[in-house]
Parts: sequence; C-alpha cells; structure tokens
Amino acid sequence: MLLTEENRLSVANEIIYDSHTKIITLLKQEINDTEQKIKNHIDDSPILKKNKALLESIPGIGERSSATLLAYIGDGSRFQHSGQVVAYAGLNPKLHESGQLKGPAHLSKQGSAELRKALYMPALAAINCNKVVRKQWEQLTARHKGGKIGVCAVMRKLLRLAYGVMKSGTLFNAEIPLAV
Repeated sequence: MLLTEENRLSVANEIIYDSHTKIITLLKQEINDTEQKIKNHIDDSPILKKNKALLESIPGIGERSSATLLAYIGDGSRFQHSGQVVAYAGLNPKLHESGQLKGPAHLSKQGSAELRKALYMPALAAINCNKVVRKQWEQLTARHKGGKIGVCAVMRKLLRLAYGVMKSGTLFNAEIPLAV
C-alpha cells in the first residue's frame, strides 16, 4: 500500500500532491507503530523472546523474518518433526508418479503462502552469509538446480534449521551437524 502511494506520488497532479504526501507519512507512521507493537509483544513474553534470539542466531534470519516465523509456527511444539513444518509452509515436494511414469516434482504449495513469501529474502541472504546453506546451494548449482529450485531448497533448509534451533533450545552453530 505504501509502495502504491509512493508510485502515485511521482505522477500526482499538483492539486493532490499534498494529500498523497500526508497519506504516505501516515502509512509510514502506522508501519512503525505496528512494528513497535510486535517488538513489544515479543519482548513481553519470555518464551517468544528466547525463540526470537534462537532464530536470529541463524545467519540470514533477521528481526522481521524471526517475528514472522514466530507468528506462523510459534514455538514449534505443535509439530512432531521438521517435515511437518515444511509441509505446513508448502515447501514439500509433490511427486507426479503413476505406474512407470515419473514426472517432475514440484512444490506442493498447499501450505501458507505468506510463510513462503517471508522465507524468500532470508533465503537469498543466507546463501551469502550462512555456511551450511551456502554448501547446499553450491551442491545444487553444481547439479544445475540453481535459480528458483535452489532458492526453494534453501527456504526449506532455513525452515528446518529454524525448527531445529527452537526444538533443541540451543543457538545455531554451523560446526554442529544437524539431523533435521
């Protein structure tokens, strides 16, 4: 909504320019207020605060993405294993097989589209700054599975890592092999 108004401002008539400027200022203020309320809510809850710190220990996951992950998967207690979290996000592969026909696998996309959207930018950041994710990315690109396929695999890996650190209660350590 803010982006829409900013785009309109660039082509706005002189008569409505001031009105658009006020709307943009109001939207920015509302966004800041909402972000502050989310931050306060997380800081007021010891469990959420601990899980936020655990999530932010994973390179590539920042303040906004950790808050989004907490909003969608909570503390992870409703899931028995990381595969359920991946399926909840719709990042699990959907196979197309019948008899001897073995078609290509695709993302099921039956989970939360918002959670998938929230993992996209952290996945791109993690490719550059997370050793575990970078190793997986390099293996995928060596097999010509880079691009969108690779980014989706990295999103799935990040989600598994997030579930793993919350489930174990320990900060992310790239030196410890995770069986998630």
